Amino acid sequence: KSQKHFPIFEGNLIFKPLSKSKPFTSPLFAYAEVFWSTIISTYFMDAPIYSLAICHGYEKADEKYTDDGTMVPFIHQENEHLMNLLEFYRAYPDPKVDIDSYVNYCMIFYDYTSIFESTFFLEHEDLAEQLAYHVLVSILKGDQNYHYENVAFVCDENNQILRLAPMIDHEFSTYFLFMDNRQENLFYFNELTRSIEGQEVKAHEYDYLKDPKEIHLVEKSAICLHKNLVYIRNHFPKVSESFLKNLERLEKNMQQDPERFQLKMNPSYKSQMSSYHFMIGKARYKDKDEVKAKEFEAMYEHSFKEIDFEGSNLLASMEMEKVIELIKEILKK
Repeated sequence: KSQKHFPIFEGNLIFKPLSKSKPFTSPLFAYAEVFWSTIISTYFMDAPIYSLAICHGYEKADEKYTDDGTMVPFIHQENEHLMNLLEFYRAYPDPKVDIDSYVNYCMIFYDYTSIFESTFFLEHEDLAEQLAYHVLVSILKGDQNYHYENVAFVCDENNQILRLAPMIDHEFSTYFLFMDNRQENLFYFNELTRSIEGQEVKAHEYDYLKDPKEIHLVEKSAICLHKNLVYIRNHFPKVSESFLKNLERLEKNMQQDPERFQLKMNPSYKSQMSSYHFMIGKARYKDKDEVKAKEFEAMYEHSFKEIDFEGSNLLASMEMEKVIELIKEILKK
């Protein structure tokens, strides 16, 4: 739908700013990127490691963003480019993948079983195994936004696929969302565990959403992580075995030295958050509705709270431990 232009610094480092209009954006988005990129790189696969960063004056250059964000290295080399799954299946349609019905929708989970069943991945087992591993990691981190545009191939100048790009974009990790509203955090955590367990959706369960299209998406989301796990367990046993081995190593280290897996406040970085302040930016910069933006300013301008790092770490570790046990239970069946 749109292109984003971010500053690039020496060493092919990209500054990725926090957006004023992105749903639920907060400093914990940036902390989550650092947290998960470090864990993924340490325990699961090569991945670019994010770091907290401040680009002074960036907000003046583009007012819909802030000076705070993260710095991350490029994931492709010179003369290479990225092609995500949405672009790929639009260019090379497959009857197993209904790409025309795909919607990039925030805060839901995505079914990858049809992707695995497509001709391309059936014919390229190595790439299918890599994707399966990525999907497992996305479930571990409780990624509420692991959509088809977050999975990309690295291609050469002739559009030939070279490899699967490493994982990026870790900010929508369930454990670090709504840390200023534990009731909301619990709601989304329950949606995560429910999807992993694959509990059957009851009739009219999500009718409170009103929009039929949104209801359909959420109903699929409510069971799809279980489908992904069972499919990977049954079709990629080596991937499952490798992932479980690394997962248990992570779990053991978390239990032996929990402080290594806790967020530490950076005194130079933002320390306040509001899960609802983005409504102002959405109205102002996306909807171009200044009247609504001013209404939201009156509601949310003073909604910021100091981040409770101690409480956030305790809650996140408890939630992660539960998800780890659920994943292990399903993959070991």
